[in-house]
Amino acid sequence: MKINARHSPADTPALNRKPRIGIIGAGGIAGSHAQGFKAAAGLCSVVAVADPDAGRTDAIHELFGPAVRIVKDYRELLADAAIDAVDILLPHDLHMPVTVDAARAGKHVLVEKVMARTVAECDTMIAACDAAGVSLTVCHDRRYDGAWVAIKDIIDSGALGEVFFYKLSHNQNVAVPPGHWIRSRERLGGGAVISCLTHQIDALRWYGGEPVAVTSMSKTIPDRMEGETVGVIIARMASGALAELSINWCTMTGNSPQGLHYELIQVCGTKGEVFWKSRAYKGDPVMLRLYDGASPAIVERYGRDALADFAPVPAPACPGHEGCIREWVKMLRGEPAGVRTSGRACRGTVEVAEAAYRSETAGRTISLPLGDIAV
Repeated sequence: MKINARHSPADTPALNRKPRIGIIGAGGIAGSHAQGFKAAAGLCSVVAVADPDAGRTDAIHELFGPAVRIVKDYRELLADAAIDAVDILLPHDLHMPVTVDAARAGKHVLVEKVMARTVAECDTMIAACDAAGVSLTVCHDRRYDGAWVAIKDIIDSGALGEVFFYKLSHNQNVAVPPGHWIRSRERLGGGAVISCLTHQIDALRWYGGEPVAVTSMSKTIPDRMEGETVGVIIARMASGALAELSINWCTMTGNSPQGLHYELIQVCGTKGEVFWKSRAYKGDPVMLRLYDGASPAIVERYGRDALADFAPVPAPACPGHEGCIREWVKMLRGEPAGVRTSGRACRGTVEVAEAAYRSETAGRTISLPLGDIAV
């Protein structure tokens, strides 16, 4: 099975069998990916899982089925010629080296966000997959989530007019035990910004194009983790719009149904605005307000209620991981697929996070782009 590394599924002949998938890593995020593979069970099969922790055997079988083969060393999985592609669910410091190993073994790669710790690591991954003729996809799941997709559709419809402001934030209470890899600045690649504010960075780029300037400040709480626990980014977009992104990993407000929010998106334009928020990891409806003067076509599309006040907009009922895995598997099969998160598409998300860290260190605004892909 061979797929163009630049994601051109139309040029890929369909398989006469289901793609066989190997999972590398069975930590906490494996549950979300397992749900995605269960939903895609008619399209692919998970045949093996590599994880060195023997204590996870029962959990792995529960997630991926009793027949799945478990190996301790991921290299054993990569050596299996029967496996077509791998899903890498490892700490951030392992994303680059394991992706390179997988590419050299001829395996197509899906890697959990964030793509890598630095732009240089992203470039190495892209170059390795290009050289091997395999595809590289990043599981930035928000680009496939129903509510986030609905907001993208609203922006692209022109209903908001010229967008001049984006606000995206993330609230969570992340308290991991001593020794956990998330506590390590080196392994994580920083702190909360590189780990989870990259959800918001990636969505911002998807919604509004590329930032051209970034200013950032952060706060570290040492008994939580070595990297920052709180981070704020102010960005100017190439379009001229401004963006405000924030993450707080030391708050209970995202975990409670009565809390402020877990995640928030607000987009304001000259002809309307839209917002969405979730609490306790459960999303509210997408809410749209159209201003006077909205075109008849836009009013017909979204309803007259949106002219009077914020009104709900239907959103696809699609969890992000499920959507990403489905489209990835369809691409592997050579079928028409809506893969939105190739390695090249997601490299810029790491670039913005890296610019934020440079801004914090230098105490000034950092211009983007930082540099070209070195291949």
